[in-house]
Amino acid sequence: MGRLLVLAAAALALAACSKDDAKASGDDVTFDIAAALDPCEGQGPAERMLCGNEKLAALDARIRTAMVAEAGEVSEAGRRTIVENHQRWLQAQRTACGVIDPDAAPTADQNACLEAALNERVAEAERAVERHGAYVFQRMEMISAQAVSAEAAAASGMGEGAPTAVTRDIRFPRIDDAATPQAARFNDIVSRIPESRFEPGEEVQVDYQIAFAGPELISVRFNSYSYAMGAAHPNTSIRAVTVVMTTGEALQTGDVFRAGSGWENFLTTRAVRALTEQFREERFTPPEADVRDAVTKPHLWLIKAEGLTLLFPPYSFGGPHVLGAAEVTIPWADLARYLNPEAPAPIRAPA
Repeated sequence: MGRLLVLAAAALALAACSKDDAKASGDDVTFDIAAALDPCEGQGPAERMLCGNEKLAALDARIRTAMVAEAGEVSEAGRRTIVENHQRWLQAQRTACGVIDPDAAPTADQNACLEAALNERVAEAERAVERHGAYVFQRMEMISAQAVSAEAAAASGMGEGAPTAVTRDIRFPRIDDAATPQAARFNDIVSRIPESRFEPGEEVQVDYQIAFAGPELISVRFNSYSYAMGAAHPNTSIRAVTVVMTTGEALQTGDVFRAGSGWENFLTTRAVRALTEQFREERFTPPEADVRDAVTKPHLWLIKAEGLTLLFPPYSFGGPHVLGAAEVTIPWADLARYLNPEAPAPIRAPA
C-alpha cells in the first residue's frame, strides 16, 4: 500500500509539473493523446497484444475514442494522466488474466478474460472526467496486479479457487489544473485516501462518488473493499472526505454545528431510531453508545445538497458483519437549530 501511495504522489507531481515545464521551455507542442493511447505505436506488450486480436482491438478503439473525448475537458497534464492511468490499467489486466510472460500470446481463456475487462473499461472511459459547477474532476487510478505463486495459492487453502493474481485498484478524484491553493490542498488530501494500511497479498478496491461540489465545500464518499486470500470474508468500509474550499482544510465539527447546542444528542437519537427501522426485520436495535461514537466523527459525515448523511461502516453501529454498512440522511431543515450560522454552503443555517 505504501508503494501505491508513493506512486499516487509521484503521478500528481508529474501531472502538476509537466504543464509548467512546457511553458518554461517555450515549447508550443500539444500532447497528442490519440497517438499516445494507440497500442500499435511501438509501446509495451500490454498494449501491443491488442493489435492482433480483432475483438480486443475493436474494444480498445472504443475506449480510446471515449478517452480522447474526455480529454477535451482537461489540461495537457490531465491528458497525460489519462494515458498513464490507462497504461497501468492495461498492464494490471494482463497480469490479472494470467498473461505473465510479456512475450506470450494469450490463450483463449485469457483472451476471454481480457475481453470482459475491456468491456467494463469502455464505460469507465466515458466517465474519466466529470464536471461539477466550476470544477473539472479527473479520475486518478493507482492500479497494479501481482501474480499469485503456486506456493502462495497452496498456503491460502483455497485450492482451485485461489486467484491468478492479486490486484489493487485505488481511485480518487483530482481537480484538474488546480488554480488555487485550496484546490491544490483538496488534491493533496484526497490522494492520501484510504488512510488504512492493507496487508501484503490483499485484494484491494477503493472507489468514490462526489456527493457535493460547490464554491465553499466539496464532499466525497469513498467505498473500500479488501480480501486476504483464505480469509472467512472480505472487509468493506465507507468514509467521507469533505474539504472546506475557503480554507483548504478537512471538515471539522465546528464547521457544521454550534458548540454546546446539543447536536450530538440529536444525531444519536435520530440515527438510533432510523437504524432500528432499517433493521426491523432483523429485530436489531443498535446500542446508543456505538451510534453516538459513529455520528460524532466528521469523516463519517457526507455533505449533500439536501442534508447530512451519516455513514455507518460495518460493525460501527454495534451490528454483526452480516448487517453490513448503513446510512442515515437528515435534512438540513431538521438540523437548523444546531447548525453554525457561518457554516459553508450547503450547510449554513438560515439567518
